[in-house]
Amino acid sequence: MNEKFIHTPKLKMMSFICMGIGLLALLGGLLAYKDDVTRIWANLLLDSVFLLGIVMASAFFLAATYVAWGGWHVLIKRIPEAISAFMPFAVLILFVVLIGSGDHLYEWRNKALVDQDEIVKGKMPYFNQIFYWGRFVFFLGALITLNYLIRRRSIMEDSATPGDLVNYKKSVDYASGFLVFFAVYISVSAWDWLMSLDIHWYSTMYGWYVFASFWVTGLSVIALFFIFLKTKGYLKDANENHLHDIGTLMFAFSVFWTYVTFSQFMLIWYANIPDETVYFKMRFEHYRIWFYLIFIMNFALPLLILMSRDAKRSKAVVAVAAIIIILGHFIDFWLMIYPAVTNSSVTYPGWFELGVPFLFFGLFTYVVFNYMSKYNLVPVNHPNLNESLQHSI
Repeated sequence: MNEKFIHTPKLKMMSFICMGIGLLALLGGLLAYKDDVTRIWANLLLDSVFLLGIVMASAFFLAATYVAWGGWHVLIKRIPEAISAFMPFAVLILFVVLIGSGDHLYEWRNKALVDQDEIVKGKMPYFNQIFYWGRFVFFLGALITLNYLIRRRSIMEDSATPGDLVNYKKSVDYASGFLVFFAVYISVSAWDWLMSLDIHWYSTMYGWYVFASFWVTGLSVIALFFIFLKTKGYLKDANENHLHDIGTLMFAFSVFWTYVTFSQFMLIWYANIPDETVYFKMRFEHYRIWFYLIFIMNFALPLLILMSRDAKRSKAVVAVAAIIIILGHFIDFWLMIYPAVTNSSVTYPGWFELGVPFLFFGLFTYVVFNYMSKYNLVPVNHPNLNESLQHSI
């Protein structure tokens, strides 16, 4: 049970190679698009928001299973712990992008435009710079702190006396606080980082839409790390029953994402209010193939691939579904961001958009694997460990 992950030189080299590819793409983009700074910042915003969403989803998984008194996940819970350990880095990256992008992405940061637009001017009390950065620092600071305390108590539990519930109860308390802040900020962050790109547009379902995307993508990343560890001979006591539960969550929340996404679209289409329909009109007219593709990749394929019991218990099948879901939601976020900032000009992903994510991916995998290598892969003194060991569906 005292299993330790070894962060091999090969794995480190792969992370460094990815970072190198991404860095070259970024430098190339800075030269190739020096006259189109908006495209550079849009790409960085896409990658940083998407990555932070995955990390926040893993932290949410950790907190939610504590509060729900979950037991099935105990054998794999060090995976979301390791992923969520990247949160401070992801927040710092996004902070730099939001600061640096200025009014290249967000019209409401351009005082001259705001003064000429009564609608935007009416939204400025909310987008006041002090209030904007205040909630960014306050909520993300709280989430980082509470997640750290949960992970710290989890590690302390390994060296505690078997049967001692002090650390576990503290973790439940911290997880409860985390969920309170997360529940508020997951919608607020969607408005601040993404919906405000289309400053004249609004949707009351947008927070749920973004959360659903973050959540199912985060589950898919957890699944890939679990499958990777199993193929390398780690987590010997975890089995297809644990994979089945992760696959079930991926299946269920792919359907949930579709429900929220279609509901948002249907209500706006039915009301036919110009201020609302402009969002979908622009994307449907100029990015029709991508518009349909996200429903194929984020709903139809996960539904068909993960529908059967056997599929959810197969590492190969779940891995394929997870990769499709991650790519599908990456395209979805691309559709949220690029059409909003490029306005009438149609821009499709090129070498720049495909290359820069390698920088984020390399840094992310290096930090996650490095965290995993420091502690036991199995929380040996967790009170629900026996339930996870005997988990069967």
